[in-house]
Amino acid sequence: MKRMRWKQKKCGFVPALLLALALVLGGCGAVKWQYRPITDVNDLQGRRVGLLLAWEPDYLLTGRTDMELVRYDSLADMVMALKTNRVDAIAVDTFAWKRMAVGSEGLNRVLPACGSFGAILYFNPDGEALKDDFNAFLAEFKKTEAYRDHLTRLENFDGVNYVDPGIQLTGTGEVLRVAVESEGFPRTFQNAGEDVPTGFDLEALKYFANERNYRMEFTLSTYSDMIIGLQSGLYDVMAGGMSDVYAEEVNDAGMFTCDAFDQVSLYFIEKTQQNIKVAVEELE
Repeated sequence: MKRMRWKQKKCGFVPALLLALALVLGGCGAVKWQYRPITDVNDLQGRRVGLLLAWEPDYLLTGRTDMELVRYDSLADMVMALKTNRVDAIAVDTFAWKRMAVGSEGLNRVLPACGSFGAILYFNPDGEALKDDFNAFLAEFKKTEAYRDHLTRLENFDGVNYVDPGIQLTGTGEVLRVAVESEGFPRTFQNAGEDVPTGFDLEALKYFANERNYRMEFTLSTYSDMIIGLQSGLYDVMAGGMSDVYAEEVNDAGMFTCDAFDQVSLYFIEKTQQNIKVAVEELE
């Protein structure tokens, strides 16, 4: 069943995460708990797994019969369910896990990954030629040292520090209008006092713009506003938290999606102790 996730917004990830982690510090009535570690990511033996409604884990895990999926509208609700033993585990992507793991106690990422999805960009209804050109560039870019460095920094992301490769924009030609998710750290974000947004999801696009002599014009926005702007032709491209899980729906809506420039892993996160402790200040 299609859940039209691409129309929804991963809004306020950091504020929501802060709220979620603040909640786990508080006490509340929890049901009886006993540690029963997940030993096989392909067979959860009937465990209850929390996930966010219509996010990537929902799409990728729906249909598995070895677990019971419990869907939540917010990260705060999902983490609280884990704390109070209403679910046995939660499913999140690697970025969410690394952010969540900073200063935490009592959480375990189960290895190996239980799935993955590709990070992509969306292009407006008139952008098929631009999408094709970006894909052609991407195929060559993936053979370069710059791309290997990109993958290394992505793998080594520590949940706090995004290592900026320092891409200087050099294009002087046609303007490329880019809508950017403003609260998508580390995939897209803008540092205080800086004019140009950065993040893993913008790196390949910046190299492309330099190679094709585009001048980049950035607009920080929210997911829903970006979709409306892209559909109306206000933007050429939108970046920040897009994935190929929703490509079919986006294409059906008349827009275009590029090839994946990253693969993002999904993991089950379980408790290893009754009370979860997290240093909230580490995420501020």
